[in-house]
Amino acid sequence: MNIFVNISHPAHMHFFKNAMRILSQRGHRVLVGARIKEFTLQLLNEAHFEYKTLTKKGKGPLGLVKELIEQQIKIMGIIRKTPVDLMLQISGIFNAPVGKCCGIPTLAFSDTENDKLANQVSFSLSKHVISPTCFNHGAGGSWANQVHYPGYHELAYLSPRYAPEVGRPHDRFLLRFVGWGAGHDIGEKSLSIESKIELVRILSRFGSVHISSEAPLPESLANLAFKMHPSKIHDFMATCKLIVGESATMASEAACLGIPAIFISNTGRGYTTEQDTRYDLVRHYRLDQWQEISQRVEEWAQRDLYEEWQQKRRKMLSDKIDVTSWLVDLVEGYPGSIVDAKRGHFEEYRIKFAV
Repeated sequence: MNIFVNISHPAHMHFFKNAMRILSQRGHRVLVGARIKEFTLQLLNEAHFEYKTLTKKGKGPLGLVKELIEQQIKIMGIIRKTPVDLMLQISGIFNAPVGKCCGIPTLAFSDTENDKLANQVSFSLSKHVISPTCFNHGAGGSWANQVHYPGYHELAYLSPRYAPEVGRPHDRFLLRFVGWGAGHDIGEKSLSIESKIELVRILSRFGSVHISSEAPLPESLANLAFKMHPSKIHDFMATCKLIVGESATMASEAACLGIPAIFISNTGRGYTTEQDTRYDLVRHYRLDQWQEISQRVEEWAQRDLYEEWQQKRRKMLSDKIDVTSWLVDLVEGYPGSIVDAKRGHFEEYRIKFAV
């Protein structure tokens, strides 16, 4: 089986990497296309995956449209040389048009309800849209070709099978600031420089502060930039006492590890809402809730929440599946595996142990 995987963001590499390795070991040919964004290529190189470079991330709405067109040309060149049986991508925006044109089934993995323009294009053109059961249809709409599974994207690489060991944390904190250049970021607002400095001031009273940022940091915070190789971020997270920031993905990663997380954004996600309201692993605040944010950060920074959060993590994991195991079978058994998923056949993939 020839499978084309489009990696357009570092988090997408994390999602697919274990499945790509297993599929390759089972004799399938995995063709990887990579977008130049942040440290995506570094992660691919570190994992020793061969790939074709597609495009550099476009800037602004017009830049993203231009990039979409360029991607179609590049992908078409790849699949003309090597016939492809199935195309995979998170979001699916770059795969869906060319897949539809060439009659190749495309699977779009999506958990981002507020990426409305990309979803409109991708979901309408993709053969199937694969989403967590917590997908918020009120925000993201309902699609006849959508299939749901009981998990999170982050459990493809942070289920107990793949996650680093989480021990009692050090007195260290990780802040995550995003660049606000993605399609789902249009109309969003970022934390002000003053707010970022204030978060550092609060946290530094209780331990060391480290910052992972897509955007350049102000000079006063530059010395706090995360300096380890990007592939080590989850090992580092597993040693942190608290994670605070603008990234829904990193908040969910923290939840999967059982690390307290404070997610700051004017728009939520179905998965962070579930991790907040059902499992009490994440707290989501809007930017205008600054007093509540600062109070919660100070409270959690000085408390030992390790045992409580690991217990909450075990509860969450008991409700979810090993996403990579299911993903591999989804690909190998396609299209019959789609029917199984629609019928809710997930029992064999349940996480039957917890940390």
